[in-house]
Amino acid sequence: MGRYHFSLQQRKDYETLPIPLGVYQIVDGKVVTLLVSDAMCQMHGMPRPELIKSLDESMFGFVHPDDIGRLAYFGQQEAKLGNKFNYDLVYRVKEPHTKDYYFMHAFGRRVVEADGSKLLFIFYYKMDRSIMDVKKTEMDYVAHYKDEYNRDELTGLPNRHFVMNFGIEKVGKLRFSGKQPAAVLANISNMKGYNSQFGKKAGDQLLVGVAQLLTKAFPDQIVTRYQGDRFMAIVDSDQLEDKLAQVHDQFKSLVGGNAADISFGIYKIQAGDSMTDIADHTHYALNQIGNDRRRFLWHYDDAAEKRDMSGNYYLDNLQKAIDQHWIKVFFQPIFDNKSQQISDYEALARWQDPERGLIGPGQFIPVIEKRHLTFMLDSYMLEEVAKKLHAWKQNGVALHPVSVNLSHEDFERPEIVSELTRIVDKYEVDHSLISIEITERDLSGDTTELQKKMGELHALGFKFWMDDFGSGYSSLNSLYEYRFDLIKIDMKFVQHLDDNNGVNRKLMKSLVKVAKEMGLLTLTEGVETTDQYDFVREIGCDKTQGFLLVKPTPLDDYGQAISNK
Repeated sequence: MGRYHFSLQQRKDYETLPIPLGVYQIVDGKVVTLLVSDAMCQMHGMPRPELIKSLDESMFGFVHPDDIGRLAYFGQQEAKLGNKFNYDLVYRVKEPHTKDYYFMHAFGRRVVEADGSKLLFIFYYKMDRSIMDVKKTEMDYVAHYKDEYNRDELTGLPNRHFVMNFGIEKVGKLRFSGKQPAAVLANISNMKGYNSQFGKKAGDQLLVGVAQLLTKAFPDQIVTRYQGDRFMAIVDSDQLEDKLAQVHDQFKSLVGGNAADISFGIYKIQAGDSMTDIADHTHYALNQIGNDRRRFLWHYDDAAEKRDMSGNYYLDNLQKAIDQHWIKVFFQPIFDNKSQQISDYEALARWQDPERGLIGPGQFIPVIEKRHLTFMLDSYMLEEVAKKLHAWKQNGVALHPVSVNLSHEDFERPEIVSELTRIVDKYEVDHSLISIEITERDLSGDTTELQKKMGELHALGFKFWMDDFGSGYSSLNSLYEYRFDLIKIDMKFVQHLDDNNGVNRKLMKSLVKVAKEMGLLTLTEGVETTDQYDFVREIGCDKTQGFLLVKPTPLDDYGQAISNK
């Protein structure tokens, strides 16, 4: 709303009042002076235009520096309370001629005009008042301001500002008394749903109830309403889990069901921790619970956070690693057990980081799997393999099929068949040179759609291998439901051949026999000793892969190993 304009008669009536008066309005976030009375001009010893200009340039220009904060606070209260606010304040004002200060009593109220304009009418009275009176007013203001700044209005608890400023004091007192200080961050889950179901008033009552539960559980400790539906406490760690379990049970009674729940992140405070460190660690611990209602508390784990920080690095840099080819394809040869010659390669991803060096798949693949980003890596790996096969063909290198790993999520993408075909055809690679590996655990879910797309790719000449066969409980069912060309027997069998009286030897022998009867090739992975190699050949396994034969390595455009040191 724009600046309010008085009629000529209104302006005359106000300006000729025999008492000092100022009329103000907030326009575009700034206080502007609409008019001042003749008596106001006389009191300041300034003509009207000069006084209005001075007030507009600095509303507190005449005010003693120690009293400016109180005037600003009253201005905030006026904006907050509106028509319910009564402006009534005593402060010191500079005498324009002598530069001495005198006491001013200002009082007034908001007036809403017919067009909706909100004006503040303030009358001024020059008075004499003792310094002690002013000091008391100032102390009352400071106490009120500090209380409002550091205390939550709804629950009456100290707030986030308080714990961040004074929490370390409590930590020090606990240590001084020989106790181990801990921080607890409590979170009410589904608060939004609770408010929607029962109403905002009930939600407020729940917050007050939680404040009372925590205060009762931790008397004489710092319990704060940290933010929204979260509470933070600085407490003695002794019997902490038992106390939180009681609070959890009492909370269940408080909500009367499953409409909301409460969980706790716990951090045992270490020497040298700042409140920012403490807050960060309790947040991390709480976030580990997530939506798992089987857990209601979690202790901070420094090693886990460091792993997650590394995980964040991989997520933040995955696209960059792909674009700048930090991710390299390592080829591990697979040998035919009859000829003992290379029959295939498996393509394996290795992250060659410019700062962190060579990073194995066990570090970054679980991270991107958790965020459902494996399709980015899988598409990249397939294209890199196709490029290499094209280069080998151009340079007259003997070609062998290369297996690439795809996940179930890849097959959830509608365009996977056309995309995979497009990449391979782009480099003029025969489809029979690409074998697609799918782990047994990826075979759960929508079998119909996966079967359909596997069938389409099979028809186009691609081969399918089941990876980690025997690692789960549905291996034989998977062979029945899906069409595979080869099964890779999980390495745990061959690496524990003689455990439990050699039961794995019998199992592997039976698996190879069943596979042959079904027309499937077999491959044993993870072979590391000559005894293991002799055994898999003895039972008729078709192919072998493992460190005993050759470790994974990058290959150049002529099929020669590239040093990865």
